[in-house]
Amino acid sequence: MAFARPDVLVSPDGAASILANIAATYYGFWNNGSAALFEATVSSGYEDRTLPAGRRQGPSGLADARAAFFAAFPDGRVKVLQQMLVGDRIVSHLRVTGTFTGSRKGAEGAGQAIDYLATDIMRVVDGLIVENWHVEDHETLHRQLAVS
Repeated sequence: MAFARPDVLVSPDGAASILANIAATYYGFWNNGSAALFEATVSSGYEDRTLPAGRRQGPSGLADARAAFFAAFPDGRVKVLQQMLVGDRIVSHLRVTGTFTGSRKGAEGAGQAIDYLATDIMRVVDGLIVENWHVEDHETLHRQLAVS
């Protein structure tokens, strides 16, 4: 199993080590698609609070999003640049990289490199992620995919 630890971690209390492990495991799932890592971090009651159009709500929609990401960018990686752990929240500033060699929304990749930023704010209850608010730099992603 792979874990994704942040370059910079800001945590005001000792209990945050539990959150740090949850976050590292969750982003490990994004990097390798492991069902075990997914199940170890995502609650069956998970809710995406910034649900993109067309995505199913809940854990199944999140799993679908990871599968679609991997189908488009088989070498895709999520690097945690900075992370803040406070109370029941994990805030992560991310760098997403990869090569568009698969398919995405009906388009076939031509080897375009992607490199964009994203941010997650996740709430944890009983050791599992129950909510996520996220934003991705789609403008940069779309510009990179449009390059021939």
